[in-house]
Amino acid sequence: MLKTVNIWSFALVGVAIRLFFYKKSITQAVRIVRLAMLVVVFEIILTSCSSLQPPAPLVVPEGLIIFLSDNSPAFVGVQREISKRYQHAIKIYSLGGDENQSAETLKKIQSSDKPTVVAIGLPAAKLARGLSNKKVIFCQVFNYEDTDLITSWMKGVDATPAVMEQFRVWKTLAPRLKKVGVIIGKNQRSLIDKAVTAARVQHIDLVHVEVKSDKETLYAYKQLAPKIQGLWLVPDNRVLSGETIRDIMAYSVKEGKQVAVFSHALLGVGGLLSAESSNADIAVQVLARIEQAGQSKEVPGKSMTALTKANIRINPVMVGRLNLSLPKSLQGLTQVP
Repeated sequence: MLKTVNIWSFALVGVAIRLFFYKKSITQAVRIVRLAMLVVVFEIILTSCSSLQPPAPLVVPEGLIIFLSDNSPAFVGVQREISKRYQHAIKIYSLGGDENQSAETLKKIQSSDKPTVVAIGLPAAKLARGLSNKKVIFCQVFNYEDTDLITSWMKGVDATPAVMEQFRVWKTLAPRLKKVGVIIGKNQRSLIDKAVTAARVQHIDLVHVEVKSDKETLYAYKQLAPKIQGLWLVPDNRVLSGETIRDIMAYSVKEGKQVAVFSHALLGVGGLLSAESSNADIAVQVLARIEQAGQSKEVPGKSMTALTKANIRINPVMVGRLNLSLPKSLQGLTQVP
């Protein structure tokens, strides 16, 4: 293209010279010289444009590592939902519940060219905290504030189902509900703030009691029970044991207290309603954080991303026992324990 333009410019100048010397046509010669100059200018523009090549695209390794604490259904379910939605290669590692494998597994993850790690469960998240030059998104971790997991390159997705939805359904089921208690361990300020806000929207006063161990939990509940109509039971294993949960549920049934529980299995021991997270919702929020991070070396945004859904079930036996009425809008949520 440029060679052609160059030839045409020289040809036009040659024509102008002939017109001037042989035909004495100065006007035509000037016009042709001007045309030749335009051709030359055009050639210069083309040359400069051709030298401004677009920068080579930044090559970022695609792919994802999913790091499981163990192969329990709660963790594997999230892994499968992520795998269904993620369009690139995935490498899966699992501790299998054996933290003795941690050094070797962490070495494999660190040496991988895959830039992003999804750590599912607390053991995997704690180990992933020791990685370098990786972005980490963790999920299915309740006590993240207790373990210093948050950094500029490591952020999380909440383990608690959408609290706004939990309190909305509870208030719809029990319109006279005014005061609810929650008993929890330390370092849960973020969760409590969200829960207080969600309860307030439904005109419910949420009373927060902090304890240090499961031995304190039942005592704290018995002290709190006369002041509240219901208990929001959250899965803080630092202050809950299997025995403590059974004692709390038995006491609640005896005293006629409504209990919102964190597992559908607890409906069978007196839970009024239960809320579990959705594996699909967790996967969507994890992948949104990965997409948001893009090619950055850090994970932008707030420390934790909230879940948007709550898988809620209602125990019709306890609805009757507590003299409540099941609204038509909630009848599809019943589950007989």
